[in-house]
Amino acid sequence: MQRPGASPAGASPPDASPSTDPHDAARAIAFAIAGSVVFATFAAAPGSPFQPVLPAGVEPSGPFTALATAIGLDRLAGTWLIAAGVMASALAVAGFLALVREAWRGTVSLRTVAVLVVVFHAAVLTLPLLFSRDVYSYAFYGRIAAVYDANPYVQTPVDFGGDALWPLVGPKWVDTPAVYGPLFTTISSGIARVIDAPARQVDAYRLLATIASLATVAVAAGVARRLDPGRAAFAAAVVGVNPGVLFHAVGSGHNDLLIALAVVSAFALLLSARELPAVAVLALGALLKATAVLPLVLVLVWCVARRPPGRRARTAATHGGLALAIGVLFSLPYLQTDDPTLGMLRLAGHEGWLAPSVLLRKVFDLLSFGTMGWLARVVFAVTLIVVFVQLARDVGRRAADGESVESVGAAMGWSLVLLMLLGPVLLPWYVVWALPLAWLLPRAPRSTLVAAGAALALAQWSTEPLRYPDAFTVNLWIGHWIVTPVMLVLVLWCLLDLKRRVRDRLPLGEADRVPASRGQR
Repeated sequence: MQRPGASPAGASPPDASPSTDPHDAARAIAFAIAGSVVFATFAAAPGSPFQPVLPAGVEPSGPFTALATAIGLDRLAGTWLIAAGVMASALAVAGFLALVREAWRGTVSLRTVAVLVVVFHAAVLTLPLLFSRDVYSYAFYGRIAAVYDANPYVQTPVDFGGDALWPLVGPKWVDTPAVYGPLFTTISSGIARVIDAPARQVDAYRLLATIASLATVAVAAGVARRLDPGRAAFAAAVVGVNPGVLFHAVGSGHNDLLIALAVVSAFALLLSARELPAVAVLALGALLKATAVLPLVLVLVWCVARRPPGRRARTAATHGGLALAIGVLFSLPYLQTDDPTLGMLRLAGHEGWLAPSVLLRKVFDLLSFGTMGWLARVVFAVTLIVVFVQLARDVGRRAADGESVESVGAAMGWSLVLLMLLGPVLLPWYVVWALPLAWLLPRAPRSTLVAAGAALALAQWSTEPLRYPDAFTVNLWIGHWIVTPVMLVLVLWCLLDLKRRVRDRLPLGEADRVPASRGQR
């Protein structure tokens, strides 16, 4: 059982009581602010390696760019530039860890965290696009549907090479049909209908990500105040001042923040005994990105299993039927025989360089002289399926036994942590899926979320391989041989802890509570 006040990053646990030094919280807040300011300044500097290719005619601007230019960051080059980027990332991550630790201990108020969250998000909107070109793919798929009246699950950006977005799409994705859900493709096509310029489309997706992030923080903090007031500040801080959320997800306009919002909103609805709206929200989330399918299945299992045996079939029909109807409604415009899975089968074939399965593949290839590396993907996929089935069965048993709805909330968090680590692709913005439920989770998955977010944020400091090839090579090496082994250790820790909890019928969530007087100051 988790001891009160345990460090979310897995470091030496603090005492259960608040810090004996009243200045610890103030120092943590100052450290977080300083780290984020340093990171934002470096990210906004002209020529920063944190920036992907920007639309034609777009140059970094704003207060942080002016500051970066004033102190000479725009004149750094080569090794010094990369070293400065690594230091900026390290400072931002260290400041976040210091603040989130104090928030977990209850020494930082929710009001203080809320102010920081709003200010930090406003600051990110002044920065240029950061780290990823995915937003260009979002916009291009929307234009395929809206402007060219074609199906983005069949045709690809390479079929429309004259489009202004063509030079901006990542090389890996120029000949790949859409791999996002039909609801998100519909949103993208709506944006494309009203906004034409690439730069303004980028702004639209970043604004959407900002709104989703702020809403996620608000819902997570609100739910935490209801169930465990002492954790409300942590619930807000672990999402809202997280460098992985701010700079990697909001700063790059990623749709993963919409998944986080759907997950925590569905949990909030379940707490209010509004099952059908919760199912509907998760069904919509799954139509944004397939990630939300796992929480949706768990909620359906929970809703059915908690009914008397004679009413379970009816509940399965109403709740499952609602999810299916929503899915058909938004999928219908894009259905065809070329790819009836709407990109899901194709997405399963992708593999990212930071995923733990990649490390295992390299080991298998080394031991088998390059013949058995494929087995790693199978091992990880089977492990995810088996563990999820066990988790779903456990959720059903807990629901039938009358456990509180917190059990299914924690199970949703567990499923997303395991999907993140056992899936074939692992990126910094994938951490946001489960972050709104981190305060509800026990030490292993909670610490994994914080540690994984920190490690992944530190592992991304050279965005464009052609701009800084040597630095990108070092970045890949560190990711493969330092960050990925850490991820492998974390997934093993989570698997063992979940096995113990299911076997011994221990709580799936955090069992300890913090007095409201500490968490709401």
